[in-house]
Amino acid sequence: MPTIEFFGMHREERDTLEKRVRALLTEEEFREDCVFVTAPDSHVLDWKGQRRPFVRVSTRSEQRADRFRKLLQHTCDLEIVRIDFQAMTGSSPDEGQHNG
Repeated sequence: MPTIEFFGMHREERDTLEKRVRALLTEEEFREDCVFVTAPDSHVLDWKGQRRPFVRVSTRSEQRADRFRKLLQHTCDLEIVRIDFQAMTGSSPDEGQHNG
């Protein structure tokens, strides 16, 4: 499940960019696997104190990472992270519980 996160943006800016990203993904076969992570307004500043908003895409797939890069590179500053995902396992109710 590719995870798309927005950093350093006010709500309106983030909402506008999320709509643009969703529009760019409409023809992609993996679009319904994507999840969007939003949070309250956040601030991202560089060393000099200048705003540096960006979008982070995390995915296990090298092909999807390349596709996100091609789709979004002209839309926003972009960070693409290749990840490894491990599904929760366990046979008893106490095993594999998410504790936050």
